[in-house]
Amino acid sequence: MPVELAKAVVSQELLRKDENEIEDMFIEFDEVPLGSASIAQVHRAVLSEKYGGPREVAVKIQRPAIEPKLLGDIANLKQLAKTLRESLPLDYYTVFSELETQLTDEFDFVKEAVAMDRIYNGLARSIDGSEETEIPLVIPRPVPGLICRRVLVMDFLKGVPLSRAREEMLKKGIDPDSPESKLFGRKLLRALTYVFGRSILETGFFHADPHPGNIFVLDDGRIGLIDFGQVKQISGRRRETFSKVMLALANREGDGNAEDLKKIGNLALELGVELNDDAKPEAACAVAMWLWDGTVDNLPGGYDKGELSPNSPVKELKSFPQDLVLVGRSSILIKGLSSRLNIPWSLAKEWGPIAQNALDYSAGKFATETKEKSGVRFRDVVRLTKRWGKAKATAAVTKLPSPLRTRVAAAIVKVQERRARKALVVNKNK
Repeated sequence: MPVELAKAVVSQELLRKDENEIEDMFIEFDEVPLGSASIAQVHRAVLSEKYGGPREVAVKIQRPAIEPKLLGDIANLKQLAKTLRESLPLDYYTVFSELETQLTDEFDFVKEAVAMDRIYNGLARSIDGSEETEIPLVIPRPVPGLICRRVLVMDFLKGVPLSRAREEMLKKGIDPDSPESKLFGRKLLRALTYVFGRSILETGFFHADPHPGNIFVLDDGRIGLIDFGQVKQISGRRRETFSKVMLALANREGDGNAEDLKKIGNLALELGVELNDDAKPEAACAVAMWLWDGTVDNLPGGYDKGELSPNSPVKELKSFPQDLVLVGRSSILIKGLSSRLNIPWSLAKEWGPIAQNALDYSAGKFATETKEKSGVRFRDVVRLTKRWGKAKATAAVTKLPSPLRTRVAAAIVKVQERRARKALVVNKNK
């Protein structure tokens, strides 16, 4: 979209009656967009004093007449998937139906602004709202009064998308395989796991379009998450069953316990997973372990871990519940990152405590605890002290001279890897 057209859309949608020029709102407006996609493009700008500036912002602008075109394309894909339903390895009709639902909301930027705030607010406090919690990544906030259906003005995050991070590191002479980079990789993995885990399991409302273009490595070393156009709400009952699946996976006694495997499989089927008529009895359990536990060496039923293998448990899927298609997408993103970073990662074990918290809250246990306990709890002080210490230590490491910083980062990575291997051995020997 030419910049003149982009400015025209902004002027039409946001300027007041007493304003004639876009310069009344922005003292700077970059000609070249930061990013451009099928629905919209984003420009960096600086708000004028009249609008609370000078403040650096990102302006998301919808392409004119794009809505009917894209929805028409999705309708054609749905029809094709329906016609070929029996021939395709997966039920793509369900996938395209979910995409159609998501796209309909994505054309309304007011809904995106609401979603951005809702996810931020859900993460900024504990599940019962009793205490503030630290969010391990940056979520941009919309600018009040500068939001409409086709234009959204929000915080500007200065950095590069994860998809370009390696290229940028090489340009700056930084080794992508250095200890510092590996340390950052673990930080990234843990931040995404935490944010998606809490959003999915606690409120059921989460960012549904996670990909390396929407995850940013910021100039100050923090991690950013952008583009909240696609979000998903999971029902309370489905969320409860999903929490039980995570706990069954996290608390199982090894990978060969028949009783545990049967429980995991039954819960997966309760979620709405449908299998081929000739699927092995272990198929449902194998699908759950493949999706949510990357530390498994051997899947039950003799299935292969490789997604493209003819013997992958994914091949046994006849249909995946539409509600959970986008949960699967988030899970596969994190699973793929852990694979690229060569870090064994079990989403189930990471999400297990969050799942237990969510089930306890649903059962009313938090309300009971609040009545029984008042004042400052010792465990809260310890947790806060640890969090403060980690933040100080991280800041100190980044300020060290390069050679020393590399050595310290290498030592931290070794300790973390040793702990991860030890935890893995303990879990497998249960």
